[in-house]
Amino acid sequence: MVRRALPALGLFLVVACCAAFSGGRSARAKAGGDAGGEGSRSKLPKRIIAIGPNSAEIICGLGACDAIVGVSKFCLYPPELGKKARVGGLFDPDLEKITTLRPDLLVMRGRSDSLETLAERLGVRIYHDEADSFVGIEQTVRQLGDLLGRDRAATRMIADFRRGLAAIRERVAGRNRPRVFLTVMRQPQRLANILTVGRGSFLDEMIETAGGRNVFGDVDMTYPQVTGESILASRPDVIIELLPEVEVTSELAGIMRAQWRSLGPMPAVTAKRIYFLTDDHSLIPSPRIVDIVEKVAKILHPDTIHED
Repeated sequence: MVRRALPALGLFLVVACCAAFSGGRSARAKAGGDAGGEGSRSKLPKRIIAIGPNSAEIICGLGACDAIVGVSKFCLYPPELGKKARVGGLFDPDLEKITTLRPDLLVMRGRSDSLETLAERLGVRIYHDEADSFVGIEQTVRQLGDLLGRDRAATRMIADFRRGLAAIRERVAGRNRPRVFLTVMRQPQRLANILTVGRGSFLDEMIETAGGRNVFGDVDMTYPQVTGESILASRPDVIIELLPEVEVTSELAGIMRAQWRSLGPMPAVTAKRIYFLTDDHSLIPSPRIVDIVEKVAKILHPDTIHED
């Protein structure tokens, strides 16, 4: 259905990131400094609730999926998470369910007064995931590795992440950089309430790494809302819509491309360079974002990116 072009995951990403940046204490301070290292096994968390899909994915990637007892409704990967108890989301947490799961670590993306109050009452540590940049993704992997006693696995994950990004950068180096407009959310029926990415987010870095230029990369706001007029004035060469919860049929693609044509003449429309990425992790700041960077690079520079 067209209505699903407004992804709940996109809303979660944007609001959670904004909440995280309004911040307070650092992620490491929130986690409490007593759990790290390969040698502190008696203090390692054994019952984790992960609210953010990226942190749940990272914990499983570090080999600690068995320690997760509950996840939010957005945590879908890896498949093992399908067997975990669901505890609502950041903005509608099931506090009673969380209490009955007896967590010893709450990993959350963004801020929630109700969750933080509950954690304080139960004496549960909180780790605040603030991964909204490539450096932040690495920091989250490193800190979760430290908390879980999985330092070596974290080091390997970070090395693979850096290696994947470096390979893409090398392949697009020296190429002409097309101007890219990226949508994170918008109204499905018309081009309105359009959210894009500004300076500094992992999606802004994704465009740059893939060999493009973010047309709103000079905006000092992580996820600005922009008008059709400002998009038209930015003259993007390529438009990419991130739609992780949408099945883009040929009919829906035609409708959405017609909406862009109705906005007015711009290079992306004239050249028919409007693309839709529906991968479920396209909005999730985890090491798997390398896959999405690769796809964007292939869109921007199809003559330099080859299938393995």
